[in-house]
Amino acid sequence: MQKTIQLLQTPFESSCSATPEFNTYARTFKREVKSVIESIGGELVSFSKGHFEVSGFFKVGEKFYYFSQSDLRYFVGQNLLLRTAKSEKDYTGGSNHFVEMGSEMFSQLPV
Repeated sequence: MQKTIQLLQTPFESSCSATPEFNTYARTFKREVKSVIESIGGELVSFSKGHFEVSGFFKVGEKFYYFSQSDLRYFVGQNLLLRTAKSEKDYTGGSNHFVEMGSEMFSQLPV
């Protein structure tokens, strides 16, 4: 997640459409989060790039998890929302947990 964290050091310019900087961030984040998920034996099930935010679902064994990073123009930080989910369509899921981005961010998944 080093490249992702490095890209967070530069503020994102607000715009009515995604900027080239945010598009680069979203691609980098997806690639790196997929790698972290695979390193714990999981699978990235879905990924969504919104208007300056990213989210998705991943699965470890039979358990689903939802992750989200809020609007990066205003909520810049290295924290990622993480919670359990019943399926890859469960956006309300379990309790919210925040993890600091990095290679160990999914080492202690909520149950």
